[in-house]
Amino acid sequence: MDSLPDWNDLRVFLAVARQGTISLAGERLGIEHSTVSRRIDRLEADLGVVLFDRRRTGYSLTDAGQALIPHAERMESALLEAVEESAGLGVRVKGTVRVGSPEGVGIHLIAPGLTKLRREHPELQVQLIPQPQYPSLVAREVDILITLDPPEVGRYKVARLTEVDYSIYCSPGYRDSHPPIHQLSDLAEHSFVDYIHDGSLSGFFRVLEELTPHPNRSFTSTSVLAQREAAAAGMGLVALSPFVADLSDDLVCVFPGQSLVTRTLWITAPEDLLRLKRTRVVWDFIREMIEARPELFRRAG
Repeated sequence: MDSLPDWNDLRVFLAVARQGTISLAGERLGIEHSTVSRRIDRLEADLGVVLFDRRRTGYSLTDAGQALIPHAERMESALLEAVEESAGLGVRVKGTVRVGSPEGVGIHLIAPGLTKLRREHPELQVQLIPQPQYPSLVAREVDILITLDPPEVGRYKVARLTEVDYSIYCSPGYRDSHPPIHQLSDLAEHSFVDYIHDGSLSGFFRVLEELTPHPNRSFTSTSVLAQREAAAAGMGLVALSPFVADLSDDLVCVFPGQSLVTRTLWITAPEDLLRLKRTRVVWDFIREMIEARPELFRRAG
């Protein structure tokens, strides 16, 4: 290798590694896919190695490509830190941080809480993506991810936020017009509101199937808030955390005071991004807000 590789080529390399195709990488970077391909070819020629296995379905990293990732990400992180410092952002908190989270947590806890964060850091913008199909940290679709899944393996900072209890709820009208429920085996006689399980959803949302093996679903949705509304309208039983169930008083708990299933809520972010002050500020804000209110997530006995 006669010269050091161009940083822009390494930036394109990271985008392709994260997005999986040159077209998606080009869209993310705002450049033509032909330019992406040309820069990857040049980087491979400069380094004297093949970085990607090119297939019809996309680009996958070779061993040499995998080995280059941590070095390129350290360079990316160092550049971002340098930009922060040179722009005087070591004191100010400025820029955009993208956060992925479960729907209920994002909409009804994080979003309202951002008012306080905005007052403290008016130049900081948080982009919130609350949905059950989590965006990808690998592809850098978000900077911080809150999930029910165990943390991803990789160069990530991971912290446990809280335990989340689930129980069964229904509307008072449904309870009064259907067979009584005294134990879990009685659930087999009832209809349920649940997630759409089409393979795109994390298995950690399959709470209902842990309580009754073959639930009779009368309504399904990718949205937990839509499920809550359907259950409140009398569509059937629904498995919810207290935080979502207690948004208003139109649902009753079938097993009062009992936690039937417990999950763990995690927060994860790439280590290099947490070296940026704006990411650390949002990370700390989310942790403090959720850890300070465990009663929202636990079903008291």
